[in-house]
Amino acid sequence: MARSISVKIPTALLISSIESKIAEIDESIALYPSLVEKHEIDMDIYKAKLVEFVRDYLGKNPSKIGYNQDDTVRIFPSNYNNEKVEIQFDSSVISNFPDKPKSPEKPNQGRHYGNSWSDQKSLLEKNLKILRMTNQEEVSGSTYGAILEFL
Repeated sequence: MARSISVKIPTALLISSIESKIAEIDESIALYPSLVEKHEIDMDIYKAKLVEFVRDYLGKNPSKIGYNQDDTVRIFPSNYNNEKVEIQFDSSVISNFPDKPKSPEKPNQGRHYGNSWSDQKSLLEKNLKILRMTNQEEVSGSTYGAILEFL
């Protein structure tokens, strides 16, 4: 049978951890517009590489073009408009297929924490306010564990 462990964490250490995480979130919010601009430039470069790759691949591999689901390059009528044709590439089979740049994650995005919807920064600020009001030198390990979810 496992026994519970009772630990105490210095309140000042927890406060400094929360403050540094809030500063990190603020920095990522400030950097987000430049990351979005860089992503847009990377997407333009990706589109150019993709067009060049598709042109070269279709010219050099006409035998891999077909109408079946398992063909490397599949041509089929559009589901939304019968006057259009869609081309589908199986990028897992094709070597040298250009990789799409990953879009930057929006900082401080709201999400569910337990049964409430909130953002990470506001929850950290709320916990920081409570910790600054206490006179205790240490907090329990369970308190630290609850706040650790947001750090």
